[in-house]
Amino acid sequence: MAKRYTSTITIRCGKQHTCSGCGAVYSYLFVRKVSGTAGTAEGAQQNARKAADKALASSVDLQACPTCGLFQPDMIGQKRRRAHLTTFVIALLVLGVGLILRASDVLPANTAAWVMAGACALAALAHGFSDFKDLNRDPEANRRTTEERITAGTVKAHSAGRPGPTAAEWARPPRTLFHQLALLLLGVAVLLAASPEIFRSMRGWPLSPDAFPPVVGPGDTTRIYMNDKISSVLGYWRGFPKVALQRPGADPIEASAKTNQNNWGSSISAKSSEKDNSATPWVEVEVPSDASLAGKTVDCVIQLGIEYPKASGSSSFEVESDVLHRSVTLHLASPGAGANYNSIWWVGALGGTALVLFSGLVLVGASRGLQRKANPTQILA
Repeated sequence: MAKRYTSTITIRCGKQHTCSGCGAVYSYLFVRKVSGTAGTAEGAQQNARKAADKALASSVDLQACPTCGLFQPDMIGQKRRRAHLTTFVIALLVLGVGLILRASDVLPANTAAWVMAGACALAALAHGFSDFKDLNRDPEANRRTTEERITAGTVKAHSAGRPGPTAAEWARPPRTLFHQLALLLLGVAVLLAASPEIFRSMRGWPLSPDAFPPVVGPGDTTRIYMNDKISSVLGYWRGFPKVALQRPGADPIEASAKTNQNNWGSSISAKSSEKDNSATPWVEVEVPSDASLAGKTVDCVIQLGIEYPKASGSSSFEVESDVLHRSVTLHLASPGAGANYNSIWWVGALGGTALVLFSGLVLVGASRGLQRKANPTQILA
């Protein structure tokens, strides 16, 4: 592995502000430790200097004006931007994992819908808390804190500002229409993510917990996993399913089914760690398009013959076979309900995720815009 170098610079200087509200000039001790990494010592030092220049140019501390007690727009904007960006990254990870868990059938669709809606709601609350937190709600308390810091020597007042109340546009900067829309869309995202379960409840579609997706009606296809696992080279297997739907007092109904069809030929190239991979066989069952089955409860009886390559020795394998059985109960909804539910789920989940991430980016941009409204700072030796 190539060697990496790290260079660290400690910044210690004064940072001077001109208050946007009253025009007072004040400064405070600004301390930052920044680092840079690179493949060479010179490159690491150069990156550290770039990080130091960026910190001097744009980074500020929360220090209120000693005359009017106002936290400056760049201070509020920086705090909001960091909070919004953190929420954006966490939401991206959590919602992305939620989509993967749903797509891989680790989470049932109904559970995944509430997980996605909960994640969207938490992201909306976090963004809202960061955006509506009013650091200037008590300017007098802010001013008293700054006076204490002046006495302690960490803040200096260079010139007093104009007397009188601070203009509301500086104490509580107004939000643009686009900014307000982003906050509104966060609420819409929660409703979108929860929409499949809301719609299912309104339509009275029952759940079949062992089916993926768990809403199944005549004409729908659903996946059912067997109770048994197998271990094979690369997790390969192929199957030959037979499925029957049974109801008390009625003849069994044969259902079309399909399953995995790996073809490994006469040789398989695999690493040693891939010679004993676990897999859970499954069957995709197509419920007959018989409207009379709607609202009925049926037993889905599955017989699955399987073949899979089992490692034998260090460089060969043998094809083993087995027959797996499982019976699950399906509570059938109206015709096509499963396909409709699945479509609503993906539209709601992807739409909710997109709105949360889009709104997060808008709020990060709005915070940067607020930072730019502040008077320029100066660096004091």
